[in-house]
Amino acid sequence: MADTTNAKYCANCSCVLLQPGEEASGNRTAREEELFRQNHPPLDVELPAFRKIVEDARAALEDVDSKIFQARQLLKNLLSARQRAESHLEEAKSVLHPMRSIPNELLLEIFSRCIPEIFSDEDPDALDPKGAPWLLARVCHRWRELAVNTPQLWTHVRLDFDKHRRHISDQQCAYKLGVFTERSRGLPMVVYLGSKDSIEYHPVLPVLGASIPRWRHLLVDIPRSSLQRLSGNNFSMLRTMLLQYNDENQWHLTLDVFKSASAPVLRSLEVAAEEPWYALEHVVVPWSQITSIMSFPAFDTDALNRLRTMANLEELSVVNTGIYWHTPLHGNDVLLSKLRRLTMTENIYAPGGSKKFFSILTVPVLSELALEYRAKSVLHFPTSPLPLGNLTKLSIACDINSHVENTQHILNFFTLTHRVEWLRLYDLNMTIEFADGLNLDKITDGSPVRLPSLRFLDIHECGFAPALYSDLDPLFYMLYSRSAVAVEGKQAAEETVIPNAGMDGNGQNAATNETGMGFDPRARLDSEDHRRCLKTLRFPRWLYVHTRKEWQEAFLELTSRVELECGVTMRDTVVFPQYP
Repeated sequence: MADTTNAKYCANCSCVLLQPGEEASGNRTAREEELFRQNHPPLDVELPAFRKIVEDARAALEDVDSKIFQARQLLKNLLSARQRAESHLEEAKSVLHPMRSIPNELLLEIFSRCIPEIFSDEDPDALDPKGAPWLLARVCHRWRELAVNTPQLWTHVRLDFDKHRRHISDQQCAYKLGVFTERSRGLPMVVYLGSKDSIEYHPVLPVLGASIPRWRHLLVDIPRSSLQRLSGNNFSMLRTMLLQYNDENQWHLTLDVFKSASAPVLRSLEVAAEEPWYALEHVVVPWSQITSIMSFPAFDTDALNRLRTMANLEELSVVNTGIYWHTPLHGNDVLLSKLRRLTMTENIYAPGGSKKFFSILTVPVLSELALEYRAKSVLHFPTSPLPLGNLTKLSIACDINSHVENTQHILNFFTLTHRVEWLRLYDLNMTIEFADGLNLDKITDGSPVRLPSLRFLDIHECGFAPALYSDLDPLFYMLYSRSAVAVEGKQAAEETVIPNAGMDGNGQNAATNETGMGFDPRARLDSEDHRRCLKTLRFPRWLYVHTRKEWQEAFLELTSRVELECGVTMRDTVVFPQYP
């Protein structure tokens, strides 16, 4: 081994440095190069020199091996030291982590956000180990203690039997569900049951039966025969129920699980089926106590008779209105004295059905109305002013360009909605005639006033007809006529008395008393209404972001004009929401 007594060491790694002579020891003489290229033996006088080279090379190898060993040992020590330092760092960071200082109350609030809303599609299965609250109970001892002892986290039960059949046995399913419901500790529960096949004899039904008195909200998507197996139980806390049917062959079976005696506080009902009328035909529920019903089928007189029994109804959604314009109706009008929100969807097979249905309604306190027309043809809007007297919120989804008469039809309808302050339009494809019809400056003596109380206009997912797109002036002037600058600058018109209307015995306008609205659509704005102005205008962002460049420029020009000439800032008047 080479002598390292006078060796120099690296300041960085402490390894022995090569001496200046050692670095040049690899230089060869011409004679050596000649011998290396040939196969001739060396001369006798050259043998000692080559033996010396061999001895020196062995010493050099030993020295290099020693240096490599030292370097490897040093690297190993450094890596070990780094690992210890890294471990100490992570341990110290875990001790200082803000999660340790979060109080249990705030941590439980975070846990509760992991539980989805009622009947959400994101609702995890109750038996899924990767979903809340099972996953929360496996993070650490503290989290497990909080999760297990917080019954609010165990009140959402979603059971997809089709999924469990492929993963766990029926007995395991019943056991885990028992643990789940036990941890809810008597709190009201949200329950979803889904299965394409019958579960009449599934062992989980007795476990569910023990918790039925605590069910607050229920969504069932199982065969009707399986649901009927739950009869005889007391649904004493059930308030909301959504029925989904996947087996049309069982619609003829009577479902009397939710009678008034067994569901005394049931208030909300929704039916999801391709033919909701047939799905509801043999369902027995306490109709008189229902306050909200979604997807109610208004097909014939029998359906209307059932609707007449709902004296406490406050919210109603009517779909697939099969009352054709030529179908005669018998019986008295439908009185819904407490109805405040009404949604009517008219499909392509029932033209005029919504108008006919609306004509037989008596809804004295109706304040919100949503109309959806799916047919690409003539649109039939309600023509009776009586149900519209207290209407303040209106939503319309239709395509007025589908027929030349539709613009005038919707404008005539707006003459009956004098108290509407909030208007949302979907898929309307506005025309010049539509914009001019809402322009307050174009009102002449004796002409009807449309939407005089409008404060909020939401043009949601609406396009423009080609003529209006090429010239946005009609839209701007309509908005300007309803702005604060325009409205406050006008003189209040005198109250107009309708000619030949006459007075009633109390000295009131007979036409006003006749409609019961306190307002005649042919009258001009009075001094109070005339001061009302548009406060907020919403354009969907995609209308100018995801369209052609010239559309973007047109919208920017329009909003700039509204901002500058209407005397209010764009932030207060024009809002561009971030629609996905």
